[in-house]
Parts: sequence; structure tokens; C-alpha cells
Amino acid sequence: MTDEGLIRDDQSVIQVDDRIQSDGYFGTVRYIGVVPPTKGSWVGLEWDDPSRGKHDGTHEGKKYFQTKHPTGGSFVRPRKVEGGVSCFTALKSRYGKIDDANAGVDTEKLYVVDSNMKQTVVEMVGAKKVNEKQSKLDELKEVVLREMMVYGIGPHGPDLKIAAPNIQDLDISRCLLPSWESISRISDCIPNLRNLNVSENKLKCPDNPEEFVLQCSKMFPSLEQLHVCFNCINELVEPNGQLSNLQLLNLESNSINSWSQVIKLGHLPQLETLILNSIGIDDVFFPDAKYNENTKLFQNLKSLSVNSNKITEWKSINEMNKLQHLEKLKIKNNPIMQSFTVETVRQLFIAKISSLKECNGTKLLREERRMAEFDYLKRFGPMWLMSGGNQDPSKNNPSEDFMCQHPRFQELIKTTMTVQKLKTLVQRLYKLEGVYSIDLYYESAKMKGPEIEMENDLRDLSFYSVESGDTIQVKWS
Repeated sequence: MTDEGLIRDDQSVIQVDDRIQSDGYFGTVRYIGVVPPTKGSWVGLEWDDPSRGKHDGTHEGKKYFQTKHPTGGSFVRPRKVEGGVSCFTALKSRYGKIDDANAGVDTEKLYVVDSNMKQTVVEMVGAKKVNEKQSKLDELKEVVLREMMVYGIGPHGPDLKIAAPNIQDLDISRCLLPSWESISRISDCIPNLRNLNVSENKLKCPDNPEEFVLQCSKMFPSLEQLHVCFNCINELVEPNGQLSNLQLLNLESNSINSWSQVIKLGHLPQLETLILNSIGIDDVFFPDAKYNENTKLFQNLKSLSVNSNKITEWKSINEMNKLQHLEKLKIKNNPIMQSFTVETVRQLFIAKISSLKECNGTKLLREERRMAEFDYLKRFGPMWLMSGGNQDPSKNNPSEDFMCQHPRFQELIKTTMTVQKLKTLVQRLYKLEGVYSIDLYYESAKMKGPEIEMENDLRDLSFYSVESGDTIQVKWS
């Protein structure tokens, strides 16, 4: 059943499961038809904000549609439903040429207010020139149609393909796109698409998600960035050779809930940035590799963001060290951040992940890594000794349980040397067994200055920032 109020300006018809806007609120069409004893047509809506509704799709004992929330539904008249515009219409609206001196800018609203609340009109300069440049649709490479109420391709697919053939970056987030099918039809008209943002669209998952995702990925042969935030995704599938050029994937605020789903993406060959904020995961693991091995998954991943999840265990951080090239980690608002002080937690992240160069948005300095690893050895050294660890390689046999909890410990022990161990080595090299005392002094090759006495025998050489090319002086008496 159709109604005059359910036909868009481009003559396309709004149907059940389409996304709409009404009085500034977003919703999904669940029913179109009569609702006795009232006259005329009604549209049954399931609101994104359930507090907007009044019922679950039931009226006077009859079920017309079903909502997830008991008060998520409403009936509204067709005239109050806005079905949006086609992608091409939105493109022309935002980037098309405007025959006006100020390119459509309302100059009466351009003013600044000083401390005395006096308004001063601001002159608009260059708007027409910018509009003339942007209005050359065939030259557009970056297009932002966020909140432009795009519902799909509509009847204007050929127009979009002809008018703007060079689009590479497309942002159609927070629009009225109902499904992946609607996105694939748009992408089919944009052959050079590289970066795509379809976040906040409440996309309906297809009935055969595996088959469709593979089909859909074939329509994105050159895609390098994909943003699909806030889209109710709860299951992922292996790309099986598709999306081979994808470098960034943003899945923020979907209901994925399990790392087992995430590792299905582990064979994306070019993936460098993976954003998994607020998806409900509570751990990270790579079952293909032992505690002291590198995983074969996510082989080019450099940046991982898992903010606002439920990660509690340090074993998840150990697992991240299996990633060969992980340089940036964002892990704010997880329970693990409450394990120790913020400073200590950061030090443990640094010590446990050898390739890390940036943590929670702050870059690591070389000295910070040295100190973090030194403090790590100091903190867990007694536990290592109790588990069977020993400075003598012939006697060093820490337990498997300890090594699973601290997989980098042996590596750090091998690459460190205390002042006392160096003194012992000097005694053996220069046959100074009878010498009463040995003192070591350090001189930097990069920073000229007074020699620094290495007075603490228990300190690691890294504590004194000893580097290749530096000089260590030995004095004995």
C-alpha cells in the first residue's frame, strides 16, 4: 500500500524497513497501512530513541509490528515522515553551483559578539570562489554528505556515475541508509572509491551475511578505509581474499562482543589500523602462536584501538606482543587500567609490548622504555627467581607458568647487564681477582660533560643510558 505522503521528491516509494526522519528524530518504518477504528493511512515507526515511542507496535490488542524495546514504537501520519534524498541529490545540494553573490551563505547570520554583547557583522569573502571550485563535480575527490539524509542511490545512479566519476573519499554517515545493499548500489556508481564512512546508519544485516559481504567487498576493489561505526554489527566473516587493499577498518560501537569474531579479519593483507572501541570484547588472544612466538594474523597491523571495552587480564597485553608491528595502542576506559596507578599501567604496557612506540595517544621516549623495562625486571625479578630463574644460563629454568605470564622476561634478562656483572667481567678479562675495589665511570659520546660514576652495583647499564660508542672507564685500587 502506498500513500502520497510516502513518495519522495524523486518519486521513489518509502517501504517497510526503510529509514526515515520525523520531527528531527530517526526511526525505521515497520508498518504502513490502516489502524482501525481511525481513518486513513498510518506509518508504524520503531524509534532509534525508544523514549520517543509509546508502545511495542500493538494497538488495542492487535499486533501491527514488533519493536525491540517495549516503548519503542509509534504510529504517525505519512505527512510527518521524511524519507530523505538520493545520493546525487545530496551531492548537488552541498556542492552544486549557486547563482548568488554569497554562494547561498546567509550573511545576516555572520557576526561576532564582544564582551559587551555587541554584534559586529563579518564580511563574507571568497565563498563564491570556493563554491565555483567545488561545483565542478567531475573534479571532486572528497565528498562529505554526513547528515544529508541520503537514503540510497534512487533513480539517479547513472547521473552520479557520469557527473562525479573521480570521487575517492565518501562520507555518508548519520544518514538514512537502511542496508548494505543500498550502500553497494551507491559504491557501484563510484568506481574509484578509496575511503568510505557509513557510520551511524543502523544498517540491516542481510539474511545471508557471508555471501553478501563477499559480494559487497568485490564492489570495493580499491577501498583503503572503511568506517562502519554504530551499525548493529554482531558477526564478522573472513574476507577470503577480498578487501585486499583495506588499510583502515573502524568498527566502533558495534555489538561484536567476542575477539573470536575479530580474528576472522586477521588475514587482511594491508590492514594497518583497526579501531574496535566499545564493541564489548573482554580479552585478546592469538591461538595460532605460543607465548614466545609471533602470530601470523594481522601481519601489517600498526595501530590498535580498544578503548571502552571490558579487558581485565594482563594476558591480553601479553598476546598483543605477538603482533609483529604493533606501534600504537589505545586502551583507555578498560578495567585493566584500574589494576595499578596510571603511570605503572603505562610502564607495564611498554615493557610487555616490545614494538610499542605510542600508548594512549602519547609517544614513548627511548629513555621511558629503558626505565619501564628496568622497573619491570625489578618488580617481577623475585618471582622469576622463585620460579627457577637464574643469572647463570646453565641454571636458568623458569617455570612455564611464569613465562606465560611474563613472556618477555627472558628476552629482557638477556639484553641487560648490571653494574656488578660488568665489574665481574672486567675482573676476569684483566685478571684483577686480587684487586680490592673496582669503580666504573661513564662518558657519553653524544653529550660531552663530566664522567658519571656508576655507583649502584644493582643498577642495569641502561639506567645510565649507556649506548654504542660510549666510554666506560675502569678504576681500581
